[in-house]
Amino acid sequence: MPTKILNFKKLRTKLIILSIIIAIIPVLILGVVSTNTITDTMNEHAQQKITNDLKVAESIVGKNLKILSVVTTESTNLEDVIYAVKTKNHTKLKRISSIIKNSTNADFVTFFDDRGNVIGRSNNDLIGDKELQSLVKKALFGEEINSIEIIDEDTIKKENLEDTVKINIINTPKSIELNKTIEKRGMALVSLVPIRDNNGHVIGAILAADILNKDYRIVDEIKNITGDTATIFLGGLRISTNVQENGKRAIGTLVSKEVYDEVINNRSTYYGRAFVVNDWYITAYEPIKNSNGEIIGMLYVGTPEKPFMALLNYIKKQIFVVGVIGLLVAWGLALLISKSITKPIEKLKEGAEKISKGEYDCRVKVESNDELGELAMAFNKMAEEIRTTHEKLKKHAKELEKSYNELKELDRLKSEIIAIVSHELRTPLTSIKGYVELVLDGTMGPLNESQRKCLEIANENINRLKRLIESMLDLSKIERGELEMRIEKINLRDSVDKVLNTLKPLASGKNVSIDCNVEDITIEGDEDKIDQVLMNLIENAIKYSPINGKVKIEGFREGDYVHIKVTDNGPGIPKKEINKIFDKFYQVDSSTKRKKGGSGLGLAVCKSIVEAHNGSIWVESKLGKGSTFHVLLPIRQNK
Repeated sequence: MPTKILNFKKLRTKLIILSIIIAIIPVLILGVVSTNTITDTMNEHAQQKITNDLKVAESIVGKNLKILSVVTTESTNLEDVIYAVKTKNHTKLKRISSIIKNSTNADFVTFFDDRGNVIGRSNNDLIGDKELQSLVKKALFGEEINSIEIIDEDTIKKENLEDTVKINIINTPKSIELNKTIEKRGMALVSLVPIRDNNGHVIGAILAADILNKDYRIVDEIKNITGDTATIFLGGLRISTNVQENGKRAIGTLVSKEVYDEVINNRSTYYGRAFVVNDWYITAYEPIKNSNGEIIGMLYVGTPEKPFMALLNYIKKQIFVVGVIGLLVAWGLALLISKSITKPIEKLKEGAEKISKGEYDCRVKVESNDELGELAMAFNKMAEEIRTTHEKLKKHAKELEKSYNELKELDRLKSEIIAIVSHELRTPLTSIKGYVELVLDGTMGPLNESQRKCLEIANENINRLKRLIESMLDLSKIERGELEMRIEKINLRDSVDKVLNTLKPLASGKNVSIDCNVEDITIEGDEDKIDQVLMNLIENAIKYSPINGKVKIEGFREGDYVHIKVTDNGPGIPKKEINKIFDKFYQVDSSTKRKKGGSGLGLAVCKSIVEAHNGSIWVESKLGKGSTFHVLLPIRQNK
C-alpha cells in the first residue's frame, strides 16, 4: 500500500495530493496574511512609539538646556556680576562662577570681558587667555546662544576636564571607522549670554557648559520615561548611552555605517531597523546641530528587536501546527475518496490493456450511474468500434501491400528501361557526333557558312543529348545501388583548376570573371565523380550569371570536412523552389532552363554523388542577387 501511495503516476496519488493542496492552501494563505498583518502592525506600533519617544528625548535635552540658560541669563542681571565684569574683579568672578556651576549641572563657567579675554573661571585661576572665540564673538555682538556645541581639546585642557571627556574608541561589527583611537573633545550643552551695563552696552559675556561625555543623567532620564535605550553621539561616537555591551555601557563604540550615512552625510532623520553595537534594534536617530546649523552628532532612542521576533516566531509555530493537523485530516479523507474513484478506473485500465494486446472482444461491467458508469459504457462502445475498424484495416493493409509491390516492380522496370534506352542511344549518338565533327573539321570537304552554322547547332544538341543520357545512366546506377566508387587521394585545388580550364571558353564567351580561392587540401574520394560535381556547379554558375557577371569559388577546411562554395550573381531561386531543385527532372523555370541547356538532372546527380561520399549539399539564394551552392565533404572516407 505505501508503494502505491508514493507512485506519483497513479490517479489515486494525484487525488490525495490535490486534496492535501486544497486543505493546506487556505491555511497557508491565512498564515501568511496573519503573519504579515501582525508583523506590519507590530512594526508600525513599535516605530510610532520610537518616533514619539524621540520627541520626548528631544524635549528632555531641551529642558536641561533651558535650565542652564535660565541660570546664566538671570546672573547677567545681577549688579554684582555687572560690577565685577566692569572692574574685571577676578576673585569675585571666580566665586560667582563657582556658585553658578554648583547650582546647575554645568562642568565649567567662564566670564569674558568686552574683548573676549577670560576674566574669571570656575575651575582655576587662569585669566587673560581666549577660548571658544567664534562663539564668544557672537555673544559680544549681543547674540544669546543656547545650543549643543563641540568643546575643543584646548578649552578642555584649560578647564581641567581631560579625564571627564576622554573616551577610548572601540570598533564594533558593521560600524564606521575612525582614524583615531581616543576622543579628547567634548560635546556640551552651552549657554552663552552677553552681559550689558545699565546703558545696554555689551561689556562682556558669561558661558556655562554642561559636558555630555560620560554623563548619563539625560540618557537615563529618557529611558526612565520612555522605556527605550538612549544615546548621545559626538559625530558617530557614543559618548553617553545606556546601551549595554558585555554588561557595561557601550561608551566609545561607533554607529553603524548605514545610519551614519543617512543622518550625518544626508542630514536626515533615520527611522527603522539598525544594528546597534552587537544586536538589531528598532530605532530613531535625530541629527544634533550646533548654533551654526552644522550637524555635530546624533540623538538616538531604540528598543531591541528580539521580543518582537520571538512573538512572530511563536505565531509561525502555531500556524505550522494547525497546518500539520489539516494535512493529516486531508490525507485521511483523500484516501477514502480516492479509493471510491480509482477502483472502477482500474477496471477500465485492465480492459484497455487487454484490447491493446488484441483481445478486441473484451468488455467492462457497468456498476454505477454516475460519470464513471457513463465512461464504462463509452469504453465498451469504443471497444466495439475498434474491433470493427481493426477488421477493416486488416483488409486495407493487404490491398496496400499488393499496390506497393506492384509500384515497386513498375519502378524497377522504369529504371531498367531508362538504362537500356540510354545505353542504346549512346552508341549511335557517339557515331553521329563523330561524323558531324569530321564534317566540321573539313575532313569531308569545305563548308560554306550556312552549312557550318547548321552543323555546329546539331553538334551542340548532340552534346546536350549525350550529357542527358550520361546523367540518366548515372541516376539509374545510383538507384540500383550499382554506382562504383574508386576512392583515391584528390587535391581539391587541382580538381577545381582542371574544371576551370575546361570551362574557360564558356566564361570568356560571357565575359564572366572567376574569383577562385581554394586551399591546398587533399581529400579522399572518386576523382571523376568529384570533378563531375564541380563541373556541374561551376558550369551552372557561369550559365546563369549575366554578361560581365562574376562567379566566386571557395574551398576551405572546416573541422574534419572540406567546405566548397560556388557563388553566382544570377537571377536567384524563389524560396518556395529551394527544397525541390535537387529532385530528378525538376527545373525552377522550365523555359529559361531549356534556353540554358539544362535537363533538370545535373543537381540530382550531384546530390547523389555527394551523399555517396557521406557529404551534404545545399543552396542559399536571394531573388535578383544570386545563389550560393554549398558542398560539405569528409576529408577521410570510412573504409
